[in-house]
Amino acid sequence: MRAPILILVTLALASCTLKPVETVYHEDEDMTRFTTKSLKTSLEDHEIELVATRECPGKVICTEREIELTIKHTERFSYLKGKDLVLKTEEEEINLNERDYSNSYDMNSKAKDGTDGVLKEKFLIWVSESDFRKAAYAKTAIMNVGGDSFELSYEGRDNWQIMLDRERLLEIMDDEQQREYGEYPHEKKNIKEITIQEKRMSSEAEESTWNLVKDSNSAEDLRYFLEKFPDSPYTIPAKLKLKQLEREKE
Repeated sequence: MRAPILILVTLALASCTLKPVETVYHEDEDMTRFTTKSLKTSLEDHEIELVATRECPGKVICTEREIELTIKHTERFSYLKGKDLVLKTEEEEINLNERDYSNSYDMNSKAKDGTDGVLKEKFLIWVSESDFRKAAYAKTAIMNVGGDSFELSYEGRDNWQIMLDRERLLEIMDDEQQREYGEYPHEKKNIKEITIQEKRMSSEAEESTWNLVKDSNSAEDLRYFLEKFPDSPYTIPAKLKLKQLEREKE
């Protein structure tokens, strides 16, 4: 019995594994949120966690939109508050001080020293796609928090690169998402619904009209059908019947 149980446990754990980038559609807002797996980096007693998020209208993989970069720190005392943030690459420095700071105290969590309660701090930063792309693909990237420097490994930033690369992003999606975001994307749900409705109404009108004219002996009826529905799958039989009627008149 052990083997089947181990297989089930393994499958369950695999299904729970986070993707490098999670794709979640929010129907109430008609918006997709792409969120990277967290990048964690440590320096002495401090650990920071970085998560990047991009929001796109409808179900599309959009570009040229700002990235929300969240930086988190959790410990007994405040660390992020009041500190300047600069992301350094081998080519330039990216100022990250256009941000919102927030914190909350969690008495149910334990600090590293075992004491009850931790302060959860968070910076929410809006980064242009061009700056985020530079940070994602740079050979080296250092996050300066005040006077402390945290290395952001190239491997850790691979999740950022996936979020910026349409083909790589599609590769990690499930089959249904690949169809929705790859083959049949749409920016606005209501526009898609209107388009589908219009196609359905057109198809129904085409079907009804063909049923009316297919047994007609009037060439004008067939010409009318061909004029109104030139791309119909019934154009071939309509043209054949029209030629037949024209030959009979000769």
